[in-house]
Amino acid sequence: MIIDIQPAADATVLRYGLRRLLWALPLLFVVLWGPFFFYLVLTTWPSGSGWQWLPVVLFLLFSAACGGVLVSRWRKRRAVTAFDAVGFWWIEGKQAALIRWDSLAGVGIYWARPGKTVVHTVELCPKGEIDRDDPLLWSYVRDAAPLHPDLPRLRYRIDVGNFSVAYGKALQQWAPELWFGRQEQPDSYMGAPDRVGHRERTAAAQEAALQPPEIGETVVVHEGRRRARRGFLVLPILTVLGALAVWGLVPGHGHGVVAVVRYVIAAVIALYVGWLDAIGVRNMRTKWNQRITMDATGVHWTQKGIGATVPWSSLAAVGIHYSAHDHTLELCPKGEVDRDAPVLWQFVRDAEPQQPGLPRLRYRISVFPASGQYAVAAGCRRWAPELWFTGGRMADNYVGSPDRKGHRQRLRAAQAG
Repeated sequence: MIIDIQPAADATVLRYGLRRLLWALPLLFVVLWGPFFFYLVLTTWPSGSGWQWLPVVLFLLFSAACGGVLVSRWRKRRAVTAFDAVGFWWIEGKQAALIRWDSLAGVGIYWARPGKTVVHTVELCPKGEIDRDDPLLWSYVRDAAPLHPDLPRLRYRIDVGNFSVAYGKALQQWAPELWFGRQEQPDSYMGAPDRVGHRERTAAAQEAALQPPEIGETVVVHEGRRRARRGFLVLPILTVLGALAVWGLVPGHGHGVVAVVRYVIAAVIALYVGWLDAIGVRNMRTKWNQRITMDATGVHWTQKGIGATVPWSSLAAVGIHYSAHDHTLELCPKGEVDRDAPVLWQFVRDAEPQQPGLPRLRYRISVFPASGQYAVAAGCRRWAPELWFTGGRMADNYVGSPDRKGHRQRLRAAQAG
């Protein structure tokens, strides 16, 4: 947890963030060379040589990855670690977290050699359960086999790079009775922080701590126009990238099998980008005039002058499901729904019923913007409290898509009949 006190005056201080940033500075050379290499290839290689783009793209991707590493280390440049008689300190700016020695069962250093590099991590193994969502330390919590069967699995694991000697000396100086030495581990032992779980737990804690938002007589569930505006940025970028790829692949001269293959690849890319653009334009047109609200009578759809309503009295349950990227309002009807009703058919999904005996078809509405989920939940609790079931975490692809093919086939069959 974050505390107000600071380490003792005689503490061993190691500037964790600055050391790692300085060690990564050679990557800056790669990042700066990316645009220059692009310009060099573009101006010196023969015109119409499509293969010139392959090394350029690969180098730019590598340059972007190096830039990401530099940015992450720059953000942590103020991180400082300290050791004193009380415990291990993690300090970032004016905030500090303390892991007391008397709360630990063991300390040491793990290492592995994945390829030509050597990885070193400081291992801080607690006696009891720890706060895995600590504001400063959560990204260093790992689930690993405990030192003893009766100890918890969660521990702190801090990557110290090439500075393990300094950390080993500090641990042996201030916690010699806890030191279990250096131990070699499998190449993939480091693991990664539980980012998804951390977001879910902190969001749940914040939601529990927040007061229900004040809502008026109407709550907006989905604002289609705001969502469609994203396409104005994405579609031009996609089109430009596709055009560059086609221009680079089409040879300025030459013939034979290689030229034919390049023409075929360029045609496939052009068709694929055109197909994506067509889908994007269709979705933008559909969403531009789409607006979904709720009030005391039910949930209301408006799209291109056509309106539809699902009253609360027709529902058996309502809730909000979510995944890493989506929040959806789930409207579970008491009886069968018209899967081809104007406007509403786009939101019908086939899912496991909330209760035995209920139909599988339900209405699933994406809450957009996602920050409106709290107002939507407050509206459901206010106008349909007996139907509210809260919802839960779902798989990333749970939202699904409307049954466009089946909808068209059923409409044709109805018109033919």
